[in-house]
Amino acid sequence: MGLGMMDGFAGQVPQSKGDIEAAMRSGLVSLDANVLLNFYRFSPNSRNALAEVIRALGDRAWVSHQAAREFWRNRLSALDDRNSATRQFVEEIAKARRAAEPAVNAWAKRTAASEEVVGRLRDELGSGFDGAIEVAQTETSDSERVSYDADSDSVLQLLLGLLHGKIGGPMDQDTWEDCLNEAKRRSQQDEPPGYLDSAKNDSSLPEGGAGDYLVWRQSMDEARSRGLPLVIVTGDEKDDWWWKHKGVLLGPRPELTDEFNRLSGCALTLLRPVQLIQHAGVLDVTVDDSVAADIERATSTPIPRWTAEAVEELLRRLDAEGAVQAAVIRRAAQLGGVIDREELFEVAGYEPDRMLRGFTRPAKRITRDLQDEGLLDEGVEDILTPLYLGVIAEQFEIPLDVVEILSDGMST
Repeated sequence: MGLGMMDGFAGQVPQSKGDIEAAMRSGLVSLDANVLLNFYRFSPNSRNALAEVIRALGDRAWVSHQAAREFWRNRLSALDDRNSATRQFVEEIAKARRAAEPAVNAWAKRTAASEEVVGRLRDELGSGFDGAIEVAQTETSDSERVSYDADSDSVLQLLLGLLHGKIGGPMDQDTWEDCLNEAKRRSQQDEPPGYLDSAKNDSSLPEGGAGDYLVWRQSMDEARSRGLPLVIVTGDEKDDWWWKHKGVLLGPRPELTDEFNRLSGCALTLLRPVQLIQHAGVLDVTVDDSVAADIERATSTPIPRWTAEAVEELLRRLDAEGAVQAAVIRRAAQLGGVIDREELFEVAGYEPDRMLRGFTRPAKRITRDLQDEGLLDEGVEDILTPLYLGVIAEQFEIPLDVVEILSDGMST
């Protein structure tokens, strides 16, 4: 008997709506720290709706020990961010109010408007500014107390009740140290997850840059011990977790899917917090559509884009090193963003039996340098991303914004 088209290729198949709903019905749902911290950013209605979904998961809702550690480490900063957001909003409204006064005076002068009309205009503007401030302050008022004091923090009390008995235990010392070494190895080899946190290796954190790997390992171990598929819910949209194509999140990195499947025989699903809401119906939970929009706004961040200056500087530095990656990037732009293995070998002048392991490293290194120098935003898509068929990188892709930048340069 032959195999099916998907047999052995789980990592290369984008996750579908059916996959997500099946995973929510039967998988261990591991909540990352950023999901818990974002409870401080949600409106009360959205917070309660997400809590209802988590309750419906029963004992399949789970938080790794590392995620819990990161929650407690960052909780006070999340509170500060929430409190400062309203203060900054009020300050910006005050600036806008002051800026509006000269505009009113200039309009009145040019139109010869009466004092009565000008007064009405000032009243309308003032009412609008005051109303906006009132709405913001009501949303974050003490009607639901949020404070450093754990006993009087309504968000924390909600989470404590919601997740009681659902937090993973700490690793023993030997396992912990093995994980730190494995995370470091992966970081050096650009293996997911967590290699984009390599800058934290020199930080004061006890785990250094191994946080994401610890969440991954602890989540895998718990799912395997229960014999369940694994669902990781995270607001992290970095490339060392997600499989992306042209900016679209298709599911977990294929390497992660294959690793978990190999170790457990079960499926891996990666979800953003808003997807728990969008698919709540499979748990017999009804959620208003506005909640999904609120959670999407609270958890989504604009994807940073490459600039023409950054692309030009990266290619200049690659050229100066004599690296063939610059020529490959330019050729990929001519081809619409994707260059296949055969074309790459021709452009680079490589022998057919050459391995491509580490091919993207020079570009990654220079990208990090540009970010350190403030010439490029953190979080941009890798300028060269390998697309795998099995274990072989058959194609390399560059971001669409880089294609546009280079195409404009070629046409001028």
